[in-house]
Amino acid sequence: MCTLIVGRDVLGTGSLIVGANRDEDSARPSEPPGRLADAQHVVGGRDSRGGGTWLAIRDAHSVIAVLNRRGALPAAPELLRSRGLLALDAACAAPGAAIDAFAGAALSAVRALLAMNQYAPFSLVCATPLGGWVLSHDGDQAGALRPLGTGWHVLTHGDLDDPLEPRTIRLSRKLSGFQPRNTGEAETKVLELLSLHGTFGDGAPAEQDSDDVAAADSAAVCIHAGRMVTVSTSLFRLARTGARYIHIEGRPCTTPPRDLSALLGA
Repeated sequence: MCTLIVGRDVLGTGSLIVGANRDEDSARPSEPPGRLADAQHVVGGRDSRGGGTWLAIRDAHSVIAVLNRRGALPAAPELLRSRGLLALDAACAAPGAAIDAFAGAALSAVRALLAMNQYAPFSLVCATPLGGWVLSHDGDQAGALRPLGTGWHVLTHGDLDDPLEPRTIRLSRKLSGFQPRNTGEAETKVLELLSLHGTFGDGAPAEQDSDDVAAADSAAVCIHAGRMVTVSTSLFRLARTGARYIHIEGRPCTTPPRDLSALLGA
């Protein structure tokens, strides 16, 4: 997954909206969203090759997501454990845990797994209606742990709300001051942003500097060209009106969304 938008309390206290584009090699197989665990209610798509997930919804209230992060691969990359499995393990942590205990339980599980395994660089996100965190891992050691505060946040291949990441800058500018009047307006806005095209990161010349702030306005969010392209989009929303899960199997700019909310209570 390469683009994540999170809104905490933007639809009222205790609300949560998470939208994400998965950018991947189009030849890498995956399974459509379904139930990912038996011991607790976790749903999301599954990577057929690694067995893990890029985004999982826990008990219809919280989201675990993993994104590739810039950084060097550790020695012996063939020994690396799947980052998607780490995300799935985090989502499955502490069966039966109450909503206010889940974020802490997930973090404890992740830290234990980091002590036992090596992973390629990643950012792991735990978003709940009560808070959450973002953990960065640069390949050889875990980086900063940041709380997920209220308001809008964007994450791509760098840090949370990274002021030097063109795609993050573009999305953050468009979300600045946005106060949705209802759930439909929030969902529409997030899906529109995840469908944005651009010349940078979407067939742009390879020599263009990915950290050039001036490129922000042309940074692609829905990516069509290159080895890693946008292959699916997911959106989870929790508000007073209930929970909703939307999935797009394909590019969000051309593929109609499917309402998979029934999975949340299956």
